[in-house]
Amino acid sequence: MLKRTISGGVFVAIIVGFLILREQVDSCLFQILNWFFMAVGTFELARALKPFTSTGAFVISIVFGVVFLPTYAVMEYLIFPSFGYLACIGLIVLFAIVLCSLYRLLKLNGKGLLLSLFTLLYPAIFIICMAMANDLDKGFTAMLLIFVISPCTDTFAYLVGSLIGGKKMCPKLSPKKTWSGGIGGLLGGVVGSLLAYLIFPVEVNFFSPILLFIIVGVFASVLTQVGDLFESFIKRKAGIKDMGNIMPGHGGVLDRIDGTMFASVLIFIVFALV
Repeated sequence: MLKRTISGGVFVAIIVGFLILREQVDSCLFQILNWFFMAVGTFELARALKPFTSTGAFVISIVFGVVFLPTYAVMEYLIFPSFGYLACIGLIVLFAIVLCSLYRLLKLNGKGLLLSLFTLLYPAIFIICMAMANDLDKGFTAMLLIFVISPCTDTFAYLVGSLIGGKKMCPKLSPKKTWSGGIGGLLGGVVGSLLAYLIFPVEVNFFSPILLFIIVGVFASVLTQVGDLFESFIKRKAGIKDMGNIMPGHGGVLDRIDGTMFASVLIFIVFALV
């Protein structure tokens, strides 16, 4: 518990530090943290799936994870602003062709190819939403919500689930998650979203900002819990307990930001519209 608390505190301190850097120095500096999530997260997933793929595919996936965010940054900040996502799509297609060529050349099985292609989509498509959310006009609010709602969801879900207990939500994937904890998580998501708005108010094109932040809190909380279960599904299929050990007591990067990534998709879409 002590290790978990310390590593969790360090994680929060890093997030806060990068948010301050984003506001006080340059908003693009937050992409350094997103790049770290992308590179390490892809490595963790590729390593977990390595027994089902091939050494060549493992190396290709790692290279992809390292160059993905820099490719976005070069396009977005230096070449064609607002079109960084096109470079990401192109990179995914390019690496998919390389992987398909590798599997065809080595005459490996199709299941391995599908799993290797999966490493080009997850966590890439989620973390790129975090990167694009950072570049929005209301990027600070978006990033704040991304890194506030999910932890609040997890904390409230744990506290309520521990106190009330009850029927398991999905015992085969996550034996400790209960429906009462899930409802508590929804409450936590709303509380986190409203606190973010009250402390850092922002103008939005919506008839009621409070209502908007409540809605975002609810649905981002749902996606956080879906992300947690999806990560549990991957680990169960891979036969592992944690994706990594970079955060003692928490596991790997993907173990810590699984729900955050899923919630980031919704938050990016919402603040791109409002």
